[in-house]
Amino acid sequence: MVTLEELNQLRQEEKWEEILQRTRTFLEENSDASFALRAQVQALEHLEQKEEEYEGALFKLVELNDRIVETSHKLAQYYLNQGESEEAIRYYEIALENAVSSRQYDAVEEIWLEFSEAAPNHIDLFLRVADQLSAIKQKQRASILLQTILPALEEREDWRGRYFFLKRILELTPKEKSLRDLFVDTLKKLHPVPQMDRVMDHTRIRIDRPLPEAIEEMELFMHLLPDSYLRHPDWGVGRVTDLDMTRRRVVINFQRKRDHGMDVELAQKAVEPLDENDFRVQRVINREGLIQHMREEPLDFIKTMLKSFGGAMTAKEIKENLVPGVINVREWTTWWSKANSAMRRDPYIAVSGGSAKHYTLRSQAASDEEEFLKRFDETKAPHSKVDLIYEYLRTTKKSDIHEQVIRHFSKKLHVIAPRRRSTTERVELWYVNENLKDYVESIESMPIEIVDASISNTDKFIRVLQRLRFKTHQWQYACRFQTVRPDHWADIFQQLLLEPVVLIRDELAEALKEGGEIERVKTVIDQTSSEFRQLPHTFIWLAGRVLMHDEDWLDGKISKSSVIERLLLLVDYLTSQAKRREKEDALWLRKVAGDARDLIRRDHYRLFKKFIQTADESSAQSIYRRAQTNEGLDARTSADLTTIVRARFPDLFSVSTAHESAIPEGLLCLKETYQRKQKLFKRLVSLDLPEVVQEIEIARQQGDLRENAEYHAARDKQKLLAAQTAELEEALHSAKSIDLSSLTLERIEFGVLFKISPSGSDVEEEFIMLGPWESNPDKHILSYMAPFAMAFMGKKKGEFVELEMPTLTGRYEIVSIEAIPPDRLQEVINSEKKEAEAPQNENSSVEEASVPG
Repeated sequence: MVTLEELNQLRQEEKWEEILQRTRTFLEENSDASFALRAQVQALEHLEQKEEEYEGALFKLVELNDRIVETSHKLAQYYLNQGESEEAIRYYEIALENAVSSRQYDAVEEIWLEFSEAAPNHIDLFLRVADQLSAIKQKQRASILLQTILPALEEREDWRGRYFFLKRILELTPKEKSLRDLFVDTLKKLHPVPQMDRVMDHTRIRIDRPLPEAIEEMELFMHLLPDSYLRHPDWGVGRVTDLDMTRRRVVINFQRKRDHGMDVELAQKAVEPLDENDFRVQRVINREGLIQHMREEPLDFIKTMLKSFGGAMTAKEIKENLVPGVINVREWTTWWSKANSAMRRDPYIAVSGGSAKHYTLRSQAASDEEEFLKRFDETKAPHSKVDLIYEYLRTTKKSDIHEQVIRHFSKKLHVIAPRRRSTTERVELWYVNENLKDYVESIESMPIEIVDASISNTDKFIRVLQRLRFKTHQWQYACRFQTVRPDHWADIFQQLLLEPVVLIRDELAEALKEGGEIERVKTVIDQTSSEFRQLPHTFIWLAGRVLMHDEDWLDGKISKSSVIERLLLLVDYLTSQAKRREKEDALWLRKVAGDARDLIRRDHYRLFKKFIQTADESSAQSIYRRAQTNEGLDARTSADLTTIVRARFPDLFSVSTAHESAIPEGLLCLKETYQRKQKLFKRLVSLDLPEVVQEIEIARQQGDLRENAEYHAARDKQKLLAAQTAELEEALHSAKSIDLSSLTLERIEFGVLFKISPSGSDVEEEFIMLGPWESNPDKHILSYMAPFAMAFMGKKKGEFVELEMPTLTGRYEIVSIEAIPPDRLQEVINSEKKEAEAPQNENSSVEEASVPG
């Protein structure tokens, strides 16, 4: 334990070594103690030990927002001395903006001068700080500071930048006399043509006229000099043929409006000035030369295009401006491949984005690695930093990976990890750092205690493992548990097999098998087989092992017919549950149901077909029934499965065709239901699917696609929505809305209410016959496609029906056939409407009602 008073006493005695030792010990338990961190920084400065420990202490103080100007300034100086210019710039920005907001003007001037020497090209920051100073009535100070940037702009001959800065300085100090000569010199450099002298004489900028007035009039004429080029949105590119400054008129020869006269004030608003070398100008006045430039120097040509369009374009925009006017479609692919390859290697062009590439012209040379590290350093969240690391490793050939980049990643992870409060984040960062050793062997490991601290508590270990986003990390973490807790690993591995968010079930099962604990796996199989509804993730994993592998240790534990039937039951159950849950829970349930459904449909039903060849008649009947009445299967999948079973057992299902002959073609539904389904389809196509495509693109940019949890979640969501859209589109094509007023009530058909009674009984049951979209078996609203309903379709009042179903057998009399009462019909419509309007809770597949019991 150490107090502020004790540290102050040690400061006075200049006992820096003791301060360092005591603060190190204290900070192990109190990492957020800013007074101890400040003392540690001071001790390291006096001992001239400005290394990683110094960096880490300053980093933590900045994170705590403690004396932010001083600490971020010191951190910027540290990085500058280390040669890490981008990192230095980041902290100079923090120091400078906070110095302004806290009105520490001496610090503003000191940091500004250091920063302007280190990074004079950061124009936006200098202007932003000047605006902040102006807002707090420090215009003179802002003007003086901006003037310190002018020599750097002159040195690199950035006359446009210099003119822009001079204008801003003039706004701050309009009476500054020294600006006149600077303006005149800059304007001559910007427009080195004889006509500029005429404009200067006319505006009297070089003599006695107030400078703000002269500049205002100069800007009316400076872009309208004869032989200058302009662009009008409707009339195209034009060349100035005459300028009359006295009458304030200009004549412009546009592509689609020849020799057009305009007032200069109107021209200033209506046209865009273009440089003679602008792509759009050259396309008009020198098309052959432009084509030659494009073919001979594709990289320089692209740079010209980028300059012409504000410094940034997408690949799509580049193509739209070139094809077919400059290059034909057949040549485009070859030329673009060459140009794109050159751009990726050029230090003045930044390439970003996923499938939709963006190309940006840099103001100064920088490598892709420098750009990437800047992005990495500017990223705040640790998990986002991790995703960027894996993005770099994924998108860079191993032979092209730079050692200094890997070391930079590791260095930052070392600083961040020990100070994160989240155990999961600390563990993930530890394993990421270890993974970097695959690229640079000499990377230093973090203390293993970061991982081991969470292993002592088994409940915590299980929680942390499931929160780890990458499969490799989950397995490495599990292996560490096996090493540290040799007496408990088998119990925990068995438990993990039953947990929902586990990516390493295969590895866990193999570890138990190799460790002589195969009985534990068999126990999991028994439990999962009986509780498959409660353990859907584990059951789907188990089903995949059973159906795709012939493994000795699975023999006799669970049959393939049982697996198929339970998968169908699981799909049905999860889909039904999803209807009753809120949006997020419903989406999760549908995702799991989709995983089970995909296993059944894998490789065009290859597993299902293989199984059905060896199935017995009893299994075939059961599976046929499950497939036919399954809420979670779309009409096509249900039909595919039942067709496969029928093809294998043609005699077994011959009786069922009698009932099916009464089933109408197409998908019958109410008019209101059809309209809602159409709205749902439009929403899926125009809103939901584009949104998930955007989510995928954002996730794609975050990191390694192989183990990027956000990316795979978005892809799963896309797959679910795409399937839902396809199923709904197919159903709408075959759907027919029925006018209930035209029903004769002579037979049981869509849109009637009918009552039945068991033979020899006075008890009556009432049912409404509608379609799969309106069905609700719990309320006795049937789908005419369900087996129970099919038995009654086409029957008349007084007829008897024999039923042989799992939950209902016997002889039933049809007592009456009536129209559906208006209040009951409205209840059905309202119920369907409520479900349809719940986002993501809509089951668009053709649902078949279960047999009522």
